[in-house]
Amino acid sequence: MSVISLVLLSLLAAICSCDITMFGQFMISRPIFSGALFGYILGDMYIGLWIGMIIEMLWINELPMGSAIPVDLTMMTILSVVWTLISFKGVQSAAIFALVLAIPFSYLYREVDVAGRLFNTKIMHWVENGIENGKENRITLAVIYGLLFFLLRAGICYFVFFTLGGLIYKQIYAFLPMEILFCLKKAWFYLPVFGFGVVLFNFRNIKFPSIKR
Repeated sequence: MSVISLVLLSLLAAICSCDITMFGQFMISRPIFSGALFGYILGDMYIGLWIGMIIEMLWINELPMGSAIPVDLTMMTILSVVWTLISFKGVQSAAIFALVLAIPFSYLYREVDVAGRLFNTKIMHWVENGIENGKENRITLAVIYGLLFFLLRAGICYFVFFTLGGLIYKQIYAFLPMEILFCLKKAWFYLPVFGFGVVLFNFRNIKFPSIKR
């Protein structure tokens, strides 16, 4: 894939991640949507939707509430789909291995996100000083700067992960023994079942008015 294509994919991925907390809340960041979207763009919507469904169910409790900074599920999904469809399109075991490898990359990006939020405090202090001096327009500028900074760091991380991470993924997968490949292919079907169990477990205490226990 060309560098320009990877740059465009990185920009689109950054926009999807932006929807988590920065802007929009249109739900385009949810794995089941972003996975299907990138799967459609790269020619295999089925793989993208399936990976998104698995991640959606397994990490359904990972929500950015208050000061909590959960792992970036959007990045986990998009990395899995892009790595798979660029190198091993249609290979189910490769898709599951991509998901496994995307997990540490997503946790790594969370640390980058934490550092970015600490930088945002400097912008906040800049706004506070401006308001004290009668420069209320800094509020609007801070929102724009914060959004652009997020898109920049997310886009750079996506591009690096697409290229460097994709190379690591491709090299490791090529040397996996048949026994592991067999297990990965089985996991393609078993993980959704396990994910459905996670969903039921998380909602076990919900009481419906029409159902008496």
